[in-house]
Amino acid sequence: MTPCFADAPRLFGLEVSLKKTEVLHQPTPHEEYRPPHISICETELKSTQQFTYLGCTISSDAKIDKEIDNRLAKANSSFGTLYKRVWNNKCIKCKTKIRVYRAVVLTTLLFSSETWVIYRSHIRLLERFHQRCLRIILNIHWSDSITNVEVLEQAEVSSIEAMILKLEDHRLPKIVVFGELSSGHRDRGAPKKRYKDNLKKSLIACNIDHRQWSNLAADRVAWRHIIHQAAAQFELDRKNSLKDKRQRRKACAASTTTPNISFPCSHCSRPCLSRIGLVSHERACSRRQRGQTS
Repeated sequence: MTPCFADAPRLFGLEVSLKKTEVLHQPTPHEEYRPPHISICETELKSTQQFTYLGCTISSDAKIDKEIDNRLAKANSSFGTLYKRVWNNKCIKCKTKIRVYRAVVLTTLLFSSETWVIYRSHIRLLERFHQRCLRIILNIHWSDSITNVEVLEQAEVSSIEAMILKLEDHRLPKIVVFGELSSGHRDRGAPKKRYKDNLKKSLIACNIDHRQWSNLAADRVAWRHIIHQAAAQFELDRKNSLKDKRQRRKACAASTTTPNISFPCSHCSRPCLSRIGLVSHERACSRRQRGQTS
């Protein structure tokens, strides 16, 4: 098929650039990777396990780990470029900084996110980067004891998970939705997620019937309104869940009573609440006494 692919452009006066053409092979599970040998006009094409197409990284193992790393690196570079002129500039309002962040950094971070088959570990990486950037913009230090939910509320920005759930359609989505193995067998345990499973999970999280979504999507205006409303409700439920979880954790910590044990100092008999505090106090107390005697 490859020679036919190379002969077709010649009918229109075009030619395939053999220097830029590479071959990426995705083996079936339990199959040992062997680089394919494909030639065009007696020129063997270069075999690769990772290829960048339209800014997206495609891997031979069909995972998005390298794509996530690539998105984080580019977004981090965009954020660092604007650090002195925008984020650290006290003459610019905070709302303006947030708008620049959404227009420059978030668009770079979530480029082609509609086609991702994403796991919880990927969400944690993206959320960690999102929180770090917002805390720098809002000048929030870790010692301020401000939760992630409060950071999102101050910035008036939703979480990364809610942004991905919006399923924006201004870019072309992935064409191949259904994928099944033609050969091989599956390992024990849960199967690998497909793009279809990722969409189904997003629809369930937005309280949309995954069996009727095609009828709802027929009206594009109504569908866009449903998606944005569902994503906003998901973000609200997520914030309330995190707040309740934090309150339960605080209540559990307050309910566990610790015995009132004190550790008296051997020099001045001052009680200390912990043994490590006693060691530090005795060291300072003995140093003070040596200074008085001298």
